[in-house]
Amino acid sequence: MSQTQAQGGTQLFGQDFWGGVCGFVSVIHALLLKRGGNALQGLSQAELEYNVGLSLLAFLKFIRSNKPVADEIVAFTQSFGGVHAKKTIETLIRECELKIAELTAPRATGLKKTGEDGWGIGMTKAALVAYINWLGLTCVERPGGMDWTQANLRPYRNCVVGVGNKLDKGGTYAGLRHWVYVNEAGVMYNWGKETPLGDTGDRPYPEYDQTHTYIVAVLEIRG
Repeated sequence: MSQTQAQGGTQLFGQDFWGGVCGFVSVIHALLLKRGGNALQGLSQAELEYNVGLSLLAFLKFIRSNKPVADEIVAFTQSFGGVHAKKTIETLIRECELKIAELTAPRATGLKKTGEDGWGIGMTKAALVAYINWLGLTCVERPGGMDWTQANLRPYRNCVVGVGNKLDKGGTYAGLRHWVYVNEAGVMYNWGKETPLGDTGDRPYPEYDQTHTYIVAVLEIRG
């Protein structure tokens, strides 16, 4: 994942190389920023992405023995359809290994984009809690269910927040579509950008205005 100049400063990670792994990225932001944001300082772009990839891979290998959580990750990933429809936990592990191999190839730059249409790991709330715990952190769930606005998102601090489609909130995954991180200053980290949240009814970002419409889940990171 690339270091990128963003609104309000430099974000630790973008989301170009790894594609649809927003849950992992949000938690890693919480981990590093809580500890000063300099744990990976000085690494190249490819080295940053390699370290993130190792975390993804190690977690997937760990969680496959926890069948309920592994099955939930697979089912949620499959629910996005298309190329994801027949994924298994072994498929996700293999795809992660292949992406890491790209970074260890001669003259690897880490600049080749995967794209969310090609690869991703669907993380439910339970799966993300498992990842948080695996990293040695804890979390507390905060109330959600409000409209997806800056004013409603801004009060959450050091939180990983799930956004979803209000029309699907009665479904298996409560309409969950994406995860972002909000730091202790009320700045949202998402898609390679830092966005200071205001006390307004505006959406936190303009993309997906028909499907990213309400706050599904909020996990405040501790530890």
